[in-house]
Amino acid sequence: MAGRTGARVLALPPETVLERPVATLHDIGATLEPDAVWVLGRSREPTAAARARHAIDAPVIHPPLETGGDALSRRPIGDDGLAFAVARSASALRAGDGIRSASDQNEDEREVDALICDDIATTTRPTALETTLDHAAELAAALPTGRTTTVLTGGLPAGYDERWHVAAETGTVRTVEHDPLRSSDSVADDCVAVRVRGAGPVDGYGGPNAVVELEFTADGLVSSTAHAASDFGLEAISGIGPKTAGRLAECGVTTRSELLETPVAALADIEGIGPKSARRMHQHATVLETGEPRRVGNASLPGENWSTPPLCIDIETDGLSPTIIWQIGVYDPSTDTYRAFVERDDPADRASVLQAFCDWLLGVHPNRALLTWNGWGFDYRHLGAFVARHCPAYAAEWESIPKFDLYLWADGDDNALLPGRTNELDVVAAELGYDGAATGLDGARTAAAYQRFMRTGDGSELEWDRHEAYCEDDCRALWHVYERLRDAPQVSAGSSASGAASSSSTAEQASGEQTGLGDF
Repeated sequence: MAGRTGARVLALPPETVLERPVATLHDIGATLEPDAVWVLGRSREPTAAARARHAIDAPVIHPPLETGGDALSRRPIGDDGLAFAVARSASALRAGDGIRSASDQNEDEREVDALICDDIATTTRPTALETTLDHAAELAAALPTGRTTTVLTGGLPAGYDERWHVAAETGTVRTVEHDPLRSSDSVADDCVAVRVRGAGPVDGYGGPNAVVELEFTADGLVSSTAHAASDFGLEAISGIGPKTAGRLAECGVTTRSELLETPVAALADIEGIGPKSARRMHQHATVLETGEPRRVGNASLPGENWSTPPLCIDIETDGLSPTIIWQIGVYDPSTDTYRAFVERDDPADRASVLQAFCDWLLGVHPNRALLTWNGWGFDYRHLGAFVARHCPAYAAEWESIPKFDLYLWADGDDNALLPGRTNELDVVAAELGYDGAATGLDGARTAAAYQRFMRTGDGSELEWDRHEAYCEDDCRALWHVYERLRDAPQVSAGSSASGAASSSSTAEQASGEQTGLGDF
């Protein structure tokens, strides 16, 4: 955690803490390195809180167990000492003295960066076609007027982000901003603005056993990443699910190191495993423990045998459902050069960046293939749609360009074992020794910065060089992973069918056919 700014808070449902082995909780803490652990829940779960304290080396927050004379306790979190207020319940908000505004504070007490209260949620009434904010009156009584306060709750899923304007005197909701980043920052003097951010489990990421990672910066920005609990511990190994992990635990195997100490033959004798799965478990556990990737079978990397390597590309947008592609970065491994196409002047201009990129690509490199990480899940999909809409003269040429997706080749087609606990590019590249530019940015932060530019029309505060460096870093990281996989030793695929399927899929990628990989 050295050198990290802001704060990282890990939100864990009690079910995750109680149902996962202690070894898995250790791995969650070691992998994500939180500054604090927040055990969610409206009811008291002392066993879950105690188990989290035992397993993870970070302060643990469980609001129902917060003690002390104040209904609202304050917690400094992270090296920057970001100030969090914790409410035991919604009733504690009304019973307490409230969260003072900056002008009312002592000089040695900073403004609260966020309030944690798991009682905060929304209620939708389908017959009335309306959604209400639970405990709006309590929030109005506790929070300062005339400004926005971020409220974190496990009562809503990670990714929920809406700003509610509530009358200070009555608690009546006046307006709701469904996209706070694109809305005005102004708050009426007689209003409390509550920016509600969800931290609860997300469908598709482990259900009730999700692990949600919240990142805070000193300017108040918060982003969230949901992981499945199965991304950690023994279940991170290919072929091991909850049932197999339970059978292994019955045999005294609860960690990856213990699995590697168990002979393959002994693993194969365990019910439901068998020789092929046992070998694969050993191979993947070795990759996770050593950080060294392995290629599976004999399939060539995308474009590996071509005379000129593919161009590595990455795009930046204003969100996961973009209205603009405002940056396209391209790294050419053959010359070790990078080029960026960026819209700095007019965020309403959707065509200029695409036009300049297509002019350059088709005019200078008409015969080069492209390489992305999860391109069929995001980059290629949106580039194709935007080119067709805003640069239709190039649509046919764009479709004919060979396009490779290294993530799909490695993970989707099962051609490689990767060392990252997750298969996000920055995680895999870091595990493979890539020394990044340390821009402090991620996709959510770059999107949020451009959203502010779109909202205000003022790009003077947007650190353009920093955002270009972030995009370049992703392109260079992609090629670093490619080279490491190219040089990685091979292990047996276990069947010839795997290699044949992989070769077929690689050909589909090169022809530009979408393979159906979902969003990543």
